[in-house]
Amino acid sequence: MQVGFYFDQTRCAGCHACRVACKDWHDQPAGSASWMRILYQEEGPYPDIFASYLISNCYHCEEPICSYVCPNEAIIKREEDGIVIVDKDKCREEHPCGIISKESMGSELNYGEFQAPCQVACPVHLPIPAYTALIAKGRFKEALDLIRRRMPLPSVCGRVCLHPCEEVCARKEVDQAIAIEALKGFVADNVPIELPRKVSQTQSEEVAIIGSGPAGLAAAYDLIRLGYGVTIFEALSVVGGMLSVGIPEHRLPRDILNRDIDYIKALGVEIKTNTQIDFGKGIDELLKQGYGAVLVAIGAHKGKKLEIPGADLDGTLVGTSFMRDVNLGKEVKIGNKVLVIGGGNVAMDCARTARRLGAAEVGVTCLECCDDMPADIFEVEQAREEGIQIYDSRTFTKIISNNGKISGVACLEITGCTFDDDGEAHFDLVDDKEQILEADTVIFAIGQVPDIINSGRIKIGKMGTITADPETLMLDSKGVFVAGDCFSGITSIIDAIADGQKATSHIHRYLQGDVLRVRQSPIIEASKIIVDIPSGTEKKTRQPMPLLSASERVSNFKEVTLGFNEEAAIKEAERCLNCAGHLCKDVCPYSAPQFANGEKTKMQKCNYCVDRLDVGKQPICVEACYARALDSGTIEELKAKYGDIQETSGFFYSDIAKPAIVFKPKKK
Repeated sequence: MQVGFYFDQTRCAGCHACRVACKDWHDQPAGSASWMRILYQEEGPYPDIFASYLISNCYHCEEPICSYVCPNEAIIKREEDGIVIVDKDKCREEHPCGIISKESMGSELNYGEFQAPCQVACPVHLPIPAYTALIAKGRFKEALDLIRRRMPLPSVCGRVCLHPCEEVCARKEVDQAIAIEALKGFVADNVPIELPRKVSQTQSEEVAIIGSGPAGLAAAYDLIRLGYGVTIFEALSVVGGMLSVGIPEHRLPRDILNRDIDYIKALGVEIKTNTQIDFGKGIDELLKQGYGAVLVAIGAHKGKKLEIPGADLDGTLVGTSFMRDVNLGKEVKIGNKVLVIGGGNVAMDCARTARRLGAAEVGVTCLECCDDMPADIFEVEQAREEGIQIYDSRTFTKIISNNGKISGVACLEITGCTFDDDGEAHFDLVDDKEQILEADTVIFAIGQVPDIINSGRIKIGKMGTITADPETLMLDSKGVFVAGDCFSGITSIIDAIADGQKATSHIHRYLQGDVLRVRQSPIIEASKIIVDIPSGTEKKTRQPMPLLSASERVSNFKEVTLGFNEEAAIKEAERCLNCAGHLCKDVCPYSAPQFANGEKTKMQKCNYCVDRLDVGKQPICVEACYARALDSGTIEELKAKYGDIQETSGFFYSDIAKPAIVFKPKKK
């Protein structure tokens, strides 16, 4: 038997009688909710506003995910009626549930709102301790479901994320950071694929997105789940932007990328490839076609060359074009001696790709010293394993040719580099003696900009990126927004995803007739969060990532990283210190658990008035509701009386958690 609630939005008068009765019954002080929240919901542009009060209590899920992650086993589900119970004596007692020092918490934040350093450093603020705890308990599907709440590309970011979360992981103070990126990749690879059902369009507006890179896909993922119709227009023949044409398959196999894209498509996002939008008139045409808003997320696909003699010789290539042609299956001609100029991940991708295309000698040369190269250290290490030479701390004077063919690159060794206010570089030279690095092919990988010019609604700034309001991401043109590298300049995949999510928030507010500028929530920098690591914490070696050997991989594009097996993933997840605690709150789809600010704060949530239920009485909120908007009983009884209704405005029903609640929605 499963006992449940019924809530009729059409009868709710928003009188708060249920909340007052709940607080009174549980001896809670007056003021903001602590046992059961009632959230004011408002949707629709003025004057067509729909408003109601949404009870946000515990929904007593069929499979309460909170009970899996509690380190103290303080949460259980009663077998006789399915009610989720919290043992107050166990909550935050026997084992540490959060080890962030109280001094780290600002006066504006309470225990339940605080995040671990890794979660703060993650641009999309994934609940990393929570999904890591689920992996440690072997709950892989639940971990992936949790990741998907905020992450549209879990398979991708389980492979090619720059993982800033690991840089601030408190575990580094003991031994090594948790392999957070690899754990995400593990669950994405090892949970059976189940495409989601199509999301019903509940909003009248549709949004057009130009570009299907990480920013565009992230925006589409969030907008479709908000109830908008979404269409993506992609100029290329493939979906994914730089994910498809910029990253080599040995790092991101196309079937893995397509797995994430297929999930987004299944939600109802329409993607039109080979569809170039003219930025002179195309945006106006989209708005005239009825799209309520347009998001420009075209990335930065136009690579740069150094302005040095010989840069236009036959045999000089641009990294982005080189990678795009290779990834699209076009024939690319390179010589036996390839030199890549640049020190980032694009340079490493070009070098390792050239090696796989058959180049006998491949080198990478850059301004930075090896320790300061912007490329991921693991990419540099793997490149070296594949025989790629690194020539660091160089500035380049010219490309040398012999009978019209490239023979090398002339360079000077430097000890440092500074930039003036105009962005002009000034080098500290070791001496003025030129060195020659031999090459018959030179690939420039020194940066890139959007492939766009000033036209119509689009204005380009001096850095080559699209100009827009930095806070709202809206262009001068009403209803036109921008996100990703075409606005911010080259960042990372995870930053582009976060940018797309930010744009979604502003687009949603715009379409609902709300103000676009919002007050920022207080955030403490990850580096300033103090973690009190328990004394005697045992050192545990980070699980090594298995790789294809260099000899097995240099002649093909097989994926290099092989991923964790189940045993390694669990062992790695068990290393997590659970800095922030309140895992129950982070995993709950309905944010039911609540915490006050105190030394020994206990988890609070609706307990269904079990003391009343045990003597045959209804929960106090049901009896207090004079409008009879609430009812209680077994799920079977409620469905027989009111119908099997789940969807309601302002509430996202989780097919995964399946709460014990039936809604009768109030329509707009």
